[in-house]
Amino acid sequence: MNRIKQLRKEKGLTLQQVADGLTARLSKPKFDLQQFSEGGSSKQGKKPIAKSTVLRWENEKNSPTAEMWGLLADYFGVSVDYLKGAWSKKEVLELMSSSLLDNYDRVHELALEYCGGEGEEWRFFDEIDIESTENLSFLPGSHEVYKIKKSIAETNIINELRKNYFEGLAFAILHFVYYRGVCRNFHTEEHFKLDKSGPNGELTDENIAFFNYPKIQGYKNIQHFMMNFYRKRNVEERLTFLDTFFHEYDDNSILEDAVVNKIMQEKAPAETMALVLTSVIEAASRNLSFLVGSEERVYNFLASRQQYKDLSNEFDELQKENDRLKAELASK
Repeated sequence: MNRIKQLRKEKGLTLQQVADGLTARLSKPKFDLQQFSEGGSSKQGKKPIAKSTVLRWENEKNSPTAEMWGLLADYFGVSVDYLKGAWSKKEVLELMSSSLLDNYDRVHELALEYCGGEGEEWRFFDEIDIESTENLSFLPGSHEVYKIKKSIAETNIINELRKNYFEGLAFAILHFVYYRGVCRNFHTEEHFKLDKSGPNGELTDENIAFFNYPKIQGYKNIQHFMMNFYRKRNVEERLTFLDTFFHEYDDNSILEDAVVNKIMQEKAPAETMALVLTSVIEAASRNLSFLVGSEERVYNFLASRQQYKDLSNEFDELQKENDRLKAELASK
C-alpha cells in the first residue's frame, strides 16, 4: 500500500488541493533555448490532474507514472521509495518500541513461570531459544522426569513466542540485551575474583558463582535497559534510545541487515517485518553467546569431574565395606 493517502491526511489536504498542487508543478515553465531564440513560449501546457486521478492512485486502482511518482515525492517532501510504501528506519524502530511496550510484562511473566520465582529470571533468557528445534531432548538419567517437564515448559513457551510475532520480537530484543550484558561481565575483574576452586579443582560455592556471575549480570542489564526505556518521555525519545543502543553493536548492523532492508523495500506487512527482525536479532544473540561458550565447556568439564570424584569416593567406601565383611567372614 502506497502512502499517498497517509501523507495527504497528515498534511490536512483535500484530494483537490493535491491535484492542484501537482498540476502547478507539472505546468511550471521549462526553459528551452531553441524556443527562446525563436521567440516562442517555453510553457509545456500539460493536462491538469483531476482529483479522481489522485483518488485512484490512493486506492491503487491506477499507478502513477515514473514522472508522477517523482512529482508526488517532491510535493510531499519524501523519497519515492517511502511514498511507494517502503519501510523507513523510523518505522522499524517504532515496531520494535511498540513490541516492547505491549509485550514486556508478558515476557517477564513467562520468565517467572519458567524459573519458579524472582531472582532466577536470567535462566529463562539463558535457556530459551525461540528458534530452537531441539527442545524435546528426553535424555536418560536420574532426573529424567525433571528433564521432560523442563522440555515441555520450554516447548510451550517457544510455541507462544512463535505464534505472537510481536511478543517474539520483544523477547528477541531482550534476549540480545541479556547476552550483551553477559559478554560485558565475562572475564571482568569482579568475575575473576569469584574463581575459587577447591584444593583438588572441585566445584565450590564460589566457583559456581564464578560461572553464574556474567549471566546474573546479563539479566540486570535487561532491567537497566527497560528502566531507561520506560524513562523516555515520548515516542521520539524511545526511538532515539533504541537506535543508539543498536548502533553501539557492530555499527547498527542489525537495522542495516541485507534481509531487513529487502523486506523494507518490499513493503512487507508488520507481521513479516517482526519475524525477520526476530530472526536477525536472535542470530546476533547467538553470535554473542558463542563468545562465552568456552565458559559452558569449562563448567561442564568441572561438573563432570566432580561427579566422577563423588562416584569414585562412593566406590572406595563400598570397597572398604566389602573388605571389612570379607575379614569378618574369614575370622569366623
